[in-house]
Formats: sequence, structure tokens, C-alpha cells
Amino acid sequence: MKLRILSTLLIIAVSLGLAGYAQAFPLGLLPTSPSDGEPISVFVWTDTSVANVGDQIVIHLQLSRPGFVYLFDLQPDGLVRLVFPNAFSPNNYIASSSYDLPDGPYKLTVTPPAGIEEFLVFACDTPLPILVGSAQDPFPIYAMDAAEAINQLVALFGALEQVPTWGMGWHAIQIVGDQPTEPEDEEITLPAPPAQPPFNGRPADAWHMEGGTWQMGIPESGWYWYFDINARWHLCLVIQ
Repeated sequence: MKLRILSTLLIIAVSLGLAGYAQAFPLGLLPTSPSDGEPISVFVWTDTSVANVGDQIVIHLQLSRPGFVYLFDLQPDGLVRLVFPNAFSPNNYIASSSYDLPDGPYKLTVTPPAGIEEFLVFACDTPLPILVGSAQDPFPIYAMDAAEAINQLVALFGALEQVPTWGMGWHAIQIVGDQPTEPEDEEITLPAPPAQPPFNGRPADAWHMEGGTWQMGIPESGWYWYFDINARWHLCLVIQ
């Protein structure tokens, strides 16, 4: 997952024709903003690094100056969703230095699948033509995978007459608790164990009853008798 987010950030920076500067971003990437505008620094984090399915989380944002903010959720299954702006909070211009989500009559509840959940936040001084979800689908799928999301974002920037001043931040959490349902144990009916063989075996011999006669060896499934080095029989069972 770290390799995915690293390549995501790198593709964005290269596609917009930007080079590195002093402020380091996650995993060593050094993007920059155009020199003719005041850079925007934006950070995203949560109060926990591990969340259980069903938990409600708060996402914190911090900006160096006002800007339009877009928060994307890269799910463990690869889907990319637009978390902010959304149908409950369509105004994504943040004038304050800090901002918390949820910021309206909605909650951010952790859902399956389990794995690494990644949040990628963009802040820029120009609004982008990104469609906001509806009340029926407040956090719509923006792309089927990270590569498609990058292509769409790069296309949006490329359609603008001038690349806006922008910044980005990244955060990841571990989602746990989405364990597959254990199948119920099947009820197994076993035949009665056979009586001890009416003969002595050799040490380490195994005998089982098959078709009414004694056969040497361990069966694929069922009862068998094992003759140990002390000349004693032991009743054993194998189930497959």
C-alpha cells in the first residue's frame, strides 16, 4: 500500500511539471507549488492509527492558508471515494487554519473491507470541477483505482488556463475487525471403533478394518489401531 501512495503522489507531481522543495511529504516525496503564488501546506490525520469496523472516526485537517480542499479515501479494495466535499457539506472552501470532519449532520463510520485505508488531501486556490455526491450516495466513487483517480486529477489541472497554487497531504490507518465468518463445524457421524485386533503386530504397525477384514496401514479417514514398541495397542482416529 505504501508503494501505491508513493507512486500516486509522484505521478501527480511529475504530471503537473513540479519539482521538489524544502518541505518533505510522506515517503520522501518533495512536491512544490508554482513560484508566483504563496505555497499551501495541508495536513491530514486521525486520532488513531488503527480502527475497528464499526468505529466512528474524526479526520483532522490543517492548512497554512485558506483554500479549496478535496479529501479522497483510497479504500483497501482499491476504490477511491470523494469524502469531502460531500452532499452534507458541499462548501469546501476552508478559511480557518484547522478543520475537522465530519462537519455536518453525518458520521464517518469505518466499514469493511479490512486493510490499509489511505487519505489523500488536496488544497488549492482555485475550485476544481469535481462533482459532489447526492443524498443517496454522499461519498461517491471517484475512480475504480488510484491510477484512474490520478488520470482524472491531472486532466482537471490540465484543463485549467493556469495551474493553481496547490498542496497535498497524506495519512493512512489500519482497518481491522473484518474477519471472514467461520463456517460452522459440520456434524460428523463416526462408526463404532473396531475391537482390538486379535493378533500381535510389529512395532510401529497400524491396522484398520476395511470390508470386514483387517488391513495394514492408516486409513484415509476413520479408526485404526497402532502397535507401539512396548507391544501395546492404541486406538487412533484420523478425519479428513
